[in-house]
Amino acid sequence: MRPLLYPPLAMIEADLFGKADRPHDDGAAASVPAAIAVCHADMPAFLVDMVRRRIAADAAHPPQAPAVGQIRRLDCIALPHGPSRQFGRSFAVLLGACVGGTRWSGWMVAQESDYAADRDLVLQEEDGAIAPEAAMVQAWNPVVCQLRGDEAILGSLSPQALGAVMHLAEARRADRTWLASRPGRIGAWDLDGRIPVVTGTPLGAEDDPRRAYQALYGRLAQELRTAAAGQGRTAGRAGWRDLYERLGARLVRPAWTFAMMALAAVQGAWILGVHHSPADDPAVYRSGTRTPGTDACAPRVRIVFRTDAPYAEVVLALRRVGATVVQGPSEDGEIWVLPEAGSDAGQLAEALAGGPLVERADLVVPDSHPCIE
Repeated sequence: MRPLLYPPLAMIEADLFGKADRPHDDGAAASVPAAIAVCHADMPAFLVDMVRRRIAADAAHPPQAPAVGQIRRLDCIALPHGPSRQFGRSFAVLLGACVGGTRWSGWMVAQESDYAADRDLVLQEEDGAIAPEAAMVQAWNPVVCQLRGDEAILGSLSPQALGAVMHLAEARRADRTWLASRPGRIGAWDLDGRIPVVTGTPLGAEDDPRRAYQALYGRLAQELRTAAAGQGRTAGRAGWRDLYERLGARLVRPAWTFAMMALAAVQGAWILGVHHSPADDPAVYRSGTRTPGTDACAPRVRIVFRTDAPYAEVVLALRRVGATVVQGPSEDGEIWVLPEAGSDAGQLAEALAGGPLVERADLVVPDSHPCIE
C-alpha cells in the first residue's frame, strides 16, 4: 500500500509553482480580526514547540552578511527580466560557497521531513537554534542562487554538520542495501563509521512518493540555478563569467573545493592552537606557534587536487599526512597547507605529489610567498 505522507504532494507543488496567495512581506497578520487574535484557547504542544524554536532561531541569528554554513530562507526568485516570483511555501538554502558576487552554491533545505530519504540530513536540536522551517538538508539537491543579503537566517550548521552534508552529497552510490525502504521513517546511524546523523531510509520502488517529491524540489533547484545564471549574464561584471565557468560547475556539485572550505573551518581550532582530546580528559591546548601569522615565514605546500576527487578521500589524504589547511581554495583551485609541527614541508610535498588524487603539489619556500617577520 502506498504510504500517505504530509503534506500531500499536490499541496507542495501548488505552493512552489502556483501563484503565491500571501504577500511577500508578512504584514498579513496585521489584518487578523482582534477577536481571533486574542484567542485564549490552549495551543497544541507541537505548535508551542515550533514557536519556541522560531523565537530561539531569531534570537540566535541576527541579520548579518552571508557566510558558509548559514541556512537562509528564500521567499522569491529574482528574475533578470520581469517581476520576481513569490513562493507560497517556505524553503531555504544551506550556503556552501560563494561563487562570485552575490551568488552562492549550496544545498536546498526543506520543511517536509516526512519525505526524508537516506541522503536527506534531518536536523536535530543538537544542531543548534534552527527554525522549524529548516527541517532537513537535501544533500542530493545542490543549487546555485542569487542572494539579496537580507534573507532571514533560519540556522547555522557547525563545520562537522556541514561535513556530514558534503559526505551525504558524495554518497551517490553508497551501499545501503542493508536498510529497507520505509517512507515516512527516520533513524540515526553512523556516517562513515564515526559521524552520527539522522536521515530517512533509501528510496523504494517507482510508487515511492518521495521520488515525486524529489522531482519537485529538483525542478525548483534548476529554476534557481537558471535565474542565478541569468543574473550573472545581465550583471556584466568583468571577469565573472570566466570565473563562473571555471569554478561554478565544480561548486554546484559537492567536490574537493567544498571539502577544503569545510576542512579549513574544522581545522580552525587547530590553526589557533586547540585540538580535541578524549572525552574523559580536559581540553588540551597546543602552543601558539601554529597560527597563520606566526607560520607566515615557514615553508608550506601548494596543492591542486583533481576536480573529480571525492570529498571524503581528499580529507582522509590530508589527515593521513598530517597536513593543515591554512589558505584557499583560490580562483585557480590552489590550496596551501602546513606540515605537522616538527615535520618537513619538503617531505610533505613529496608525499602529496605521489598521491592519486593530486594534480600538483609544490614546496613554497619563504622567499617566494609573502612573509611576516
